[in-house]
Amino acid sequence: MNSLRGRVAVAAVVAVAAAFLLSGVVVVGTFALQLHAQQDRLAPADGSLAPDDTGFPFGGDGAQVAGDGPPPFIRALASRLAVVSLGVLVLVGAVGFWLGGVALRPLAALRVTAERVASTRDLATRLPHGDGPEEVDALAGSLNAMLERLQQSTTQTEATLEASRRFAAEAGHELRTPLTSMRMNLDVLARSPSLTTDERAIMADIAREQARLLALLAGLQQLARSDAAEAIPRERVNLSEVVDAAVANANARYPDATITLTGPDDVVLHGWPDGLRLLVDNLLDNALRHGHPNGQIDVAVTADDHAEAPQRNQTATRPTMVCLTVDDDGPGIPADDRQRVFQRFARGGSQAPGSGLGLALVAQQATVHGGHAAIDTAPRGGTRVTVHLASADHATS
Repeated sequence: MNSLRGRVAVAAVVAVAAAFLLSGVVVVGTFALQLHAQQDRLAPADGSLAPDDTGFPFGGDGAQVAGDGPPPFIRALASRLAVVSLGVLVLVGAVGFWLGGVALRPLAALRVTAERVASTRDLATRLPHGDGPEEVDALAGSLNAMLERLQQSTTQTEATLEASRRFAAEAGHELRTPLTSMRMNLDVLARSPSLTTDERAIMADIAREQARLLALLAGLQQLARSDAAEAIPRERVNLSEVVDAAVANANARYPDATITLTGPDDVVLHGWPDGLRLLVDNLLDNALRHGHPNGQIDVAVTADDHAEAPQRNQTATRPTMVCLTVDDDGPGIPADDRQRVFQRFARGGSQAPGSGLGLALVAQQATVHGGHAAIDTAPRGGTRVTVHLASADHATS
């Protein structure tokens, strides 16, 4: 039978039939044996007492000669039936369990294959089809069709992303050379003594726009590279060292600003070192650009275990996340814009400096490293950007 429902029905019928058959055999056999033994034991020696045709000993007036209650062989029969019935129930249960396993074996094979697809993410794997019951084959066919559509969609998406990354890399390579040459020519023209004040102002404006275009191009290339971060090998990275190097570099670029760093010396992540450095650099650039000139920037690295302090003689819970916080003393970001500024090319205002890619890179790298970024109000009234990242133990578990 090629129907799972039919197989289960047949298994149930076979189990019940076996139970009835065994019970009937036991009842008939036991009754026959007891009746034969009773007849032999009560055979008449003087003709005064004889069993009737049912096997029960009665006197001449039909009264039961034995003591009150059923005859001994009836009681023995009842006891044996109870024991045998219990044994039959156990046997039927075992047979039903085995038959159910046989009937559901195609579903078990389907589940094993589906788990393998889920664990390996190999959408090219297909579930077994054609060898099982009708219902299981129909389910396997539907799942195989879904896997095929997912595989096609994933292949198209990966091809589109790869084309976008390749275009960004090639366009960046082609555009960087003329932009760099333009900057050199602008620097040469700016040193010309024949330029008037207005012409120098125009040249300075052109130089700023050229620098903005170059920064935008670099940001786009970084975004394209980070989009492919799933394929980049990961390693154990000391976030404290990355942040310390980024702070030192920011101090060199903005010598008039005050940047403080607090936190432990050893906070380990399992991630992409260049991506983490990109995240920290953009956080610092955002704070330095939007804070007050020569302002105060506070950077903190903390372990965030989301757990209560352990009691005495208990082992402390290992942190599952680490937290990187950067505070500035600027005007801050309105609450309505705090999610929007993480989008690409979004800026706090039309006159805000930057390309609108800095915080987008921060959010992207936070997601790549198993975390997220959020904006709040800093203690000095400026912007606080908090980035949660998965620790090494959590990321590799």
